[in-house]
Amino acid sequence: MTGKRILIVSEASDLHSDAVAWALRRKGHSCECLFTPDFPTLLSLSMRVDPADPADPGNPGNCLGRFLARGLGIEIEDSDAPFDTVWLRRPGGPVLPEEMHPGDRQVATRQCEIYLAGLAAFLDRGPDRSRTFWVNPAERDATAQHKPHQLRCAVRAGLAIPPTLFSNDPAEIRAFFREHGGLVAHKLLRPASWIAHDGEREHVYAAYTVPVTEDQLPEDDVLRLCPGIFQPYLAKSFEIRVACLGEHLVAARINSQTDERAATDWRAGQMYVEMEPYELPPEVAAGCRRLLAELDLAHMSADFVVGPQGEHTFLEVNPQGQFLFLEDRAGLPLLDMFSEFLAAGRRDFAWRADHDLVRFSEFEETWRRTWRVEDAKHAHLRRPLGAPDAP
Repeated sequence: MTGKRILIVSEASDLHSDAVAWALRRKGHSCECLFTPDFPTLLSLSMRVDPADPADPGNPGNCLGRFLARGLGIEIEDSDAPFDTVWLRRPGGPVLPEEMHPGDRQVATRQCEIYLAGLAAFLDRGPDRSRTFWVNPAERDATAQHKPHQLRCAVRAGLAIPPTLFSNDPAEIRAFFREHGGLVAHKLLRPASWIAHDGEREHVYAAYTVPVTEDQLPEDDVLRLCPGIFQPYLAKSFEIRVACLGEHLVAARINSQTDERAATDWRAGQMYVEMEPYELPPEVAAGCRRLLAELDLAHMSADFVVGPQGEHTFLEVNPQGQFLFLEDRAGLPLLDMFSEFLAAGRRDFAWRADHDLVRFSEFEETWRRTWRVEDAKHAHLRRPLGAPDAP
């Protein structure tokens, strides 16, 4: 494979971006990282569109435009030749100086947000995306974030799902509790965390899936203030995380029921349970591929519960889910797989272990020594009620 030109759009605090960029460069590819929170204070972005070349009037497509990013020692240009692959990993919002006048800051922030929102469309270069492979197409990635849409697509893909209510309607919520025996699992539409201060110490509290009885529900006036997800409390034997790299699926078994801290939501106690490679049943693997097509994604992570009778119940999708923990915990060579996937630039990707693999452990050793210094060079958006770096 000849060297590819790959762009990763993310934020500086993301381990996956750094690791994959390192792996791609080790494999001989050109990889640039664009950290959007650096815009506009540390990063300048330009998009230029000129009229078609009058010397070639029969080819209006020759007006491709020019993209240029400069700042923090980088210069990224995309004019005549587009990127082979763009990975929209986890773009962050713009960060402006706190000392700006509040009115000016509000206007500038809005303009910066609109500017960044148009970046992917400008880089896309054409309706068929025949020259650039997107992981994932921006509009599909945004749509796939929505849980009701995920579940409806999962049903169409032939996957089993639990009955699910998305609501802030107290009457509907209480009826759902009674329908399912008074005990229901509650989760948020998006992960969230709270930062609290105890003197000079800072504590971060995350909200995970929890079992709730109807007696524990607040008064209706409070209940309707925050919509939530309600599902029957499922019996579990273990759980599954599936990383979908195009049609190449990598699954890990998470033995969540061996420790009470992980029993309800494995993320809360993930360091206390074992993980191991898992072979998906053929019908579940086929359903995952159909779901990927339904959502029109190139990459996603999917979560399943496996019940006492071996039934696989789909829970949710994360279009940009974490995957390196599966290499660290289950020995699955996902850093090599994912970097090969980006370089291949196709959804019908099939990984083969016929080369020297890049290992996450090699990168992690260096990263632990250097990330604080590198991270401090960049702008960061502090989100007191933002999402944690959820798996």
